[in-house]
Amino acid sequence: MDNAETNVTTLEWIKRAFEYMGGERDEPPAGFPVSLANWVFWAIWWGALAFVIFVFSGQSSKFIYIDF
Repeated sequence: MDNAETNVTTLEWIKRAFEYMGGERDEPPAGFPVSLANWVFWAIWWGALAFVIFVFSGQSSKFIYIDF
């Protein structure tokens, strides 16, 4: 395999890993280190996502009043 094929394969694996962590896929990609049974990892993962949403919510939603 050359470098371009390796990069595409790596990006495809990362895409499948994120899809699995987001709940879109039922099966993890080959070589995924964490299973669904590891509730500590998933609690940290979803807690981190909720924290990021909390931190950034309201940052870009300014109220604009337009009088017609």
